[in-house]
Amino acid sequence: MKRLLVSIALAGALLYAGSPLEILTGRPPYPPGNPPTPAKVELGRKLFFENRLSGPRNRSCGTCHRPELMYSDGLSRAWGLQETELTRKTPNLYNVGWHRRLFHDGRAGSLEEQVAFPLRAEHEMDLPTDQAVERLRDDPAYQKLFAAAFPGQPLAWDLISEAIASFERTLVSYDSDLDRYLSGDNSTLSEAARRGMALFTGKARCANCHNGPLLSDQKMHYIGVPEMMGDRPQGAPYQTPSLRDAALRGSYMHNGRFRTLDAVLDFYQGAGMDPNVKGEAAPISLTPPERSELIAFLRSLTGRTYSVDVP
Repeated sequence: MKRLLVSIALAGALLYAGSPLEILTGRPPYPPGNPPTPAKVELGRKLFFENRLSGPRNRSCGTCHRPELMYSDGLSRAWGLQETELTRKTPNLYNVGWHRRLFHDGRAGSLEEQVAFPLRAEHEMDLPTDQAVERLRDDPAYQKLFAAAFPGQPLAWDLISEAIASFERTLVSYDSDLDRYLSGDNSTLSEAARRGMALFTGKARCANCHNGPLLSDQKMHYIGVPEMMGDRPQGAPYQTPSLRDAALRGSYMHNGRFRTLDAVLDFYQGAGMDPNVKGEAAPISLTPPERSELIAFLRSLTGRTYSVDVP
């Protein structure tokens, strides 16, 4: 009972005192040069699942970002062309419109910029952007869709990227049990999840980096996860991932190193940290009951998924 009262007191502090945990509301922002329209989103949705936007014409954005799998692929790491396992995990795309940088290494500054990277990548879609334009230019159906989305503009790569980005900004996941709890509905979090929230913001130090509406500080950190062969040098930083919908991920870390939340906690308790490279994450010490409570809280971050309407 004492621990529960402490958790309830903490919840009050979260609501009224500049909490590291915030409710996610509204719609993602968009750049001034690419305001969303229904026609643009419809075109972007079709392009997202268009196999002609790959060299061999057999894969699309939707091949790895599957709607039924939170717009990810359910694998530890992405599976590319030539039956090649890649070195990074496929991120899910819900709430991607709020991200300031894209990719685990943060190399793209907008969704519009991001689209070209997998298209040109040899083991992903392997198609130059000019060839992508040529493949669509003479298609009557696409001519009609581009004319509706971008009246008076000739089909060009920047229009393709703007349309796909507009579609991706409609993918949102919010209204989780935590959001409802922070809005005042105390019934949405179990006692275990409330104690887990206290651990998340306190003893476990998760909220040091996993904070704000996305439960990510959107900064670059190196925490000591061992790299896969052929990826960036050991010690290179990666973006803090959002923990929204964390329980549905299927694998964790930029390289899918860990398959379960329990395995992630094993890592943070010191197991698997590279002793030769000092990362920012110092080992934590949690008892088995505390681990269960922390995972109960992480499960409360699962949201309701929506496709945002565009005016």
